Amino acid sequence: MLKSLRRSGDGLNTIAVRAKGVPSSEHGGEGAPQAPSIAGIGSSRIKRVLDYWVEQRAERRFPSWSDISLMDLYDVAPFVAVLDVENGAGDPEETRFRYRFCGTWLVEGRSAMSPADPTGRCIDEVPWPFEPMPLIAACSRVATLKMPVMLAAGMVDEYSYKRRERGFFPLGPDDGQVTQILACIDQVEQA
Repeated sequence: MLKSLRRSGDGLNTIAVRAKGVPSSEHGGEGAPQAPSIAGIGSSRIKRVLDYWVEQRAERRFPSWSDISLMDLYDVAPFVAVLDVENGAGDPEETRFRYRFCGTWLVEGRSAMSPADPTGRCIDEVPWPFEPMPLIAACSRVATLKMPVMLAAGMVDEYSYKRRERGFFPLGPDDGQVTQILACIDQVEQA
């Protein structure tokens, strides 16, 4: 397995993970979108999900939802969400991201909002204590680039005492379409 770590100037931290034997043109060769490093992500939980995602992916570009067992991730499941990618008639501008699953730590963190559990709702349908556009943009980037996207602490304008890192990982069938996104959100200590 080859890991291609690159930096881009767009502010989103992403990582392209390429399997052996798969042409680099399919995973970010010359002329492909640049991807910054995961090095800025300190969360052991996000790294655990990344390792599991790589393992389940095997030699494919990304694993399918049927390859994922949340029981395999029981230790980090409270910090995990799964989002369905709803393509609006194939128009990327109309794509929405609906919560299929939202871990207990994430729901408890939303206890002051209604609904606290966003399961069954789209990211843009639930209240947030911050502007959710960076979350939607990260999910859009996962669906478009078909590779993981990381948001380092501070990339979402949250309360200053709650700094979170986020990892978004594509899931989908062998046809190459991203149909779900496995996300892990973890709070990090203030520096």
